[in-house]
Amino acid sequence: MFSTLKNKIITLVISLLIILTIGLMALFKVNQGQIALLKSDLATSEQNREYLERDLTSISNELEVAELDKIKLRESLTLLAKTFSERELNRAEIKTDFAVSNKKLLQIFDGTTDEKTISWGAANIPNDISRVLEHSAKCANRYRNKDSLCVPSSGTDKQMFSSGVLQPDKPRTF
Repeated sequence: MFSTLKNKIITLVISLLIILTIGLMALFKVNQGQIALLKSDLATSEQNREYLERDLTSISNELEVAELDKIKLRESLTLLAKTFSERELNRAEIKTDFAVSNKKLLQIFDGTTDEKTISWGAANIPNDISRVLEHSAKCANRYRNKDSLCVPSSGTDKQMFSSGVLQPDKPRTF
């Protein structure tokens, strides 16, 4: 009786051990799958972190460049404001000088009895002289001293091509 009972207990213990082993193996497989899933999540998280670090670095570099540009723009704005204020001061000075000169000129013409001076003052200025005077006045301005109208350009040794005057696409000969 003990031997059968003993055999039954041993069989029961062995079957429980087998069931426990199978359960542990199933649990181990599930844990292995979860571990693999967590490892892949960790790898993608690391990759995303690297991307974010690169983006952060590039954005911070762009921000530094933008800050430098902003500083340069502020300096340019200050210089421009200073230039405009000088220009307005010069313009006001020129206006007052013109008014004084004009007043003196009118006094000369109004106070004279000389016929030559009166006829000279009443005569119209020819267009060519007016253009030359206007050109000289523009070029006397220090801001236009690099203007192509005021600075003679260098010549060229190349032949000039006609634009249909003589023959199309043929060089002119002088």
